[in-house]
Amino acid sequence: MRGPVSSVVWIFLLFFTGSLVFAGEPSHLFLASADSIPLVLPKEEGFCPCKDKVDHKKVELAQYWEEEKAKEAGAPAKTIQGTMPDPFQPLNRGFFWINNRLYFDALKPIARLYGFILPEQVRIGVRHAISNLHAPIRFANSVLQLKMKKAGTVLCRFVINSTVGIAGFLDPATDMGLAKVDEDAGQTLGVYGLKEVFYIDIPILGPSCVRDALGYIADTFMDPLYYLLNTWTYLGLYALNKVNETSLTIGTYEGLIKSAIDPYIAVRNAYYQYRRQLIKH
Repeated sequence: MRGPVSSVVWIFLLFFTGSLVFAGEPSHLFLASADSIPLVLPKEEGFCPCKDKVDHKKVELAQYWEEEKAKEAGAPAKTIQGTMPDPFQPLNRGFFWINNRLYFDALKPIARLYGFILPEQVRIGVRHAISNLHAPIRFANSVLQLKMKKAGTVLCRFVINSTVGIAGFLDPATDMGLAKVDEDAGQTLGVYGLKEVFYIDIPILGPSCVRDALGYIADTFMDPLYYLLNTWTYLGLYALNKVNETSLTIGTYEGLIKSAIDPYIAVRNAYYQYRRQLIKH
């Protein structure tokens, strides 16, 4: 089994093994902010890993009636705020703390140095080029969802940006009215009715859920680059994309957790709402 997929499988094994170890002792896990301030009360002070439990059936029913009401009125439906099941919250909080430290202690400093070396326009070009390389994934998922208009848009964008756009570093397709399409296998599974199952905060990869993690593996197998590049080059491309994207979005994550009473829940709920909106469109 090749590197990227093998890594994901090992992460899942780590997650489920760890859940057995930590599920009974949540009191030793703390959610730290950028200043390493504990944000979770220890067990003896009333900490409950399910304190933010949501009745998902009521949320889904409320969303259904909201959409029916909006349909009759001919207006867009508002999104009923909710979240996904989180049965392994103590373990997820531990992984969230690890990812939080990795962001502030490693990824952000590297991204700042990277941004200092390369001008913003060059970094935007790198973003376009990497996105263009992954166009086959978006095309395949658009077809699987029977969104043929989107599939056509993805194909046209790939041809135009790969040629006129100089291997994707430029994005003339957007200027021509062909907006970028964002489709992946996690969305495809969601369109066909698969729910999130439960939330997972995966080390290094970050917020996810069972459905989207399975989708990530499927997208890897759908990616022509996975077969054309060796393992280290493929992982290097992922790392480059992560650093490049972080350099262009520094401040977004900080703003989210700074304004939150509980950053872990804020990140989880933001991920839930973001993915739900992508699936709906």
